Amino acid sequence: MPIIDISKTDMFELLGMELSDSEIEQLLAKLKCEVETIENDIVYYEATHDRPDLFSVEGLVRALKGLMRLEVGLRKFEVYDSKIVLKNMGPKYRPVVLGATVEGLKLNEEAVRQIMQIQEKLHSTYCRNRRKVSIGVYDLSTITPPIRYIAADPRTVKFIPLDMDRLMTLDEILVEHPKGIEYGYIIKEYSRYPLLIDSEDRVLSMPPIINSDETKVTEDTEEVFIDVTAVDYRMAMDILRVLVTSIAERGEKIGIVRVIDKNNSIYSPDMSTRTMNLETELISDLVGINLSPERIVELLKIMRLDAYCENEDLLKCKIPVYRLDILHPVDLVEEVVMAYGYENLEPELLPPEHSGIEKGLERFTRILREIMIGFGMQEVANYMMTNRDLLYRKMNIEESPTIEVVNPKQEKYSCLRTWIVPQLIEVLSASKHAGYPQRIFEIGDVVHVDYTSENLTKQERHLAFVIADRAIGLTDALVLIRSLFNTLGLSYSLRETKHGSMIEGRCAEILVEEEPIGIVGEIHPLVLVNFELEVPVVACEINIEHCLRAVLSSSR
Repeated sequence: MPIIDISKTDMFELLGMELSDSEIEQLLAKLKCEVETIENDIVYYEATHDRPDLFSVEGLVRALKGLMRLEVGLRKFEVYDSKIVLKNMGPKYRPVVLGATVEGLKLNEEAVRQIMQIQEKLHSTYCRNRRKVSIGVYDLSTITPPIRYIAADPRTVKFIPLDMDRLMTLDEILVEHPKGIEYGYIIKEYSRYPLLIDSEDRVLSMPPIINSDETKVTEDTEEVFIDVTAVDYRMAMDILRVLVTSIAERGEKIGIVRVIDKNNSIYSPDMSTRTMNLETELISDLVGINLSPERIVELLKIMRLDAYCENEDLLKCKIPVYRLDILHPVDLVEEVVMAYGYENLEPELLPPEHSGIEKGLERFTRILREIMIGFGMQEVANYMMTNRDLLYRKMNIEESPTIEVVNPKQEKYSCLRTWIVPQLIEVLSASKHAGYPQRIFEIGDVVHVDYTSENLTKQERHLAFVIADRAIGLTDALVLIRSLFNTLGLSYSLRETKHGSMIEGRCAEILVEEEPIGIVGEIHPLVLVNFELEVPVVACEINIEHCLRAVLSSSR
């Protein structure tokens, strides 16, 4: 989680009052921020990764004003049409560009530092080290609109980048400038590079690498232009709203920019608030406190949200544009509890007759583990987090709807797995030195997209196994499957099918009570090549929840 440093003097000026060090620690803890240390005038605190609006003093003070009842409810920003046009003619590999302005700024040295800090903290977290999104902030007085986002020739275009004192070509920046050396890998494989220029061909920046020295923000800046370039529109808009609302805490108005491309035009940033329903019963169910609708509204306003009573059982809640972390009514419950105070929750003892009982699925899972180990299989445990490349491309199948992480720390862990076999084959690839045969299995959860469920997901428990040996075939997997189902006392059947990961004619569906519950087959040579495996592999994956239902119905 990012460590933020702010000036107490600056914070007190924005807050309109002073606080003791102990008060600072207590208040930040209510926002899930942990004070690392306070050294003279500087406060170092750790902000949770899901609260980018707290990555600078401006957003922190905005939240503190609510906790301290200095300002409650939704923060309302004055928004106007800046009349600035941003023309999108950028490269296809980084196709998104958005813009905004903030006017009426009163900056000092610390304010400029905070703008740079939130920019860099966003870059290193949500923006995935600038790969997905990059941000630029400029002194608008140095720019002559309209502004153009173009794909430029890296050998002919020159400008003076920040922290340099001479003109440099885009190619030179990538190999000589510290930021070019650090982030150049993002664009250097392409023949043309992203560039932002104004109507007089003045360079604003070379996204995602470095801004121009000529357009930098200083203490004398009164109005800024902000750009966001990205590979994903939604991420770009989220980042822009966080940044522009933070800077606007030191200004007067947020300016809307018209973005034009070949097909259409849009206006950014979108400052419309989201509305989410909150059932009052959910708070008592999850937390155990009974609050009136009016009290819940009051607590939400303390957290700088807004709400009104639709009826005694339902609230309509308005979410600020900078609160990217509020995705579900459970998040609203957390906001209510944070305002109520965790220290005010009264613990309750469980009833004397309460006893923990192992769930049927967990007991069945434990039994299956013992059976598989008895068959001479070795258990492995993988993360539920994986990536699309492993799940689909390397397995020679088309992608399917998948639950993805908006801001993964690593590309390797960017989505939830939809099946287990790919990870088992990856284990085989990493353990080629161990010799053969290799017989491994895993029992764990997978997640599918389900548009009919409340959270749009469906979680299932699967059993998967793979066997690798120099002389292995489908028959070996079928023998193990027969032994497994005989041990469970279940009847099953096989039906030939096709699957991109498996050899045609050597792949079958497994059916229990005429319902498909899994698949078994010999892994396709293309998949073996993708994983650099030189021996045949057979694989099987079964939905054990279907098996459990069949076992329970047969025992009745």
